Amino acid sequence: MRRLRRHDLVWLRAGAAVDLTACSAAAAADVEAWRKAGRPLVSARGDGLSADRLRLGLTLPGTGERRRVSLTAARTDVERSTPPPPLDTLVDTLPAAHRPSLHAFAERCTALGIAPRVYGSLLWQSLSGEPCLRADSDLDLLFDLEGPAPLPSLLELLRDADGALRLDGEIRCGAHAVAWRELAAAFDGSGPRRVLAKSDDDVALIDVAALWPARSRAA
Repeated sequence: MRRLRRHDLVWLRAGAAVDLTACSAAAAADVEAWRKAGRPLVSARGDGLSADRLRLGLTLPGTGERRRVSLTAARTDVERSTPPPPLDTLVDTLPAAHRPSLHAFAERCTALGIAPRVYGSLLWQSLSGEPCLRADSDLDLLFDLEGPAPLPSLLELLRDADGALRLDGEIRCGAHAVAWRELAAAFDGSGPRRVLAKSDDDVALIDVAALWPARSRAA
């Protein structure tokens, strides 16, 4: 089975038991209905779980107050998993006014060898088929970089594209993901060099120079 990362889509086998003890009865019923519809959950940070357990999340559809649900399941009950969907597959589901600029943004990312992926409200909207984006919603994007070489160009591209639809999200630098705005501030000197870095298991403050292994920096 492929290694699970934060934000991955996860389908559990039919009948798999999940721990919903932290949820209300109504939320638990919504989770069951979501799973019965064949929809995936999203892999979340482990935060001290035993190696045989997996933390999963679901944001229930709607444009009102966010209803987020956290649960756990056995790793052996994972039927399949995939990375979150690429941006270019979902641009045309956004309001028409945003589509040309985001198509151009996705193409410029491709030219850098980067495929931005979608999580957050647009992901839940695409999975549920119900409205989830509000007028003030950000577009949450995940960028996977194996090494630091494309980072300056990507940060410049993000600054240029951040407009009427606010671009939010993370740049995953090897094992750790950092909010792109925080990473940009660290590199241009307007913010601290130590950034909040999220791995698949925990959170730590890390100097930006230590985000990639030495062999990646030298590549």
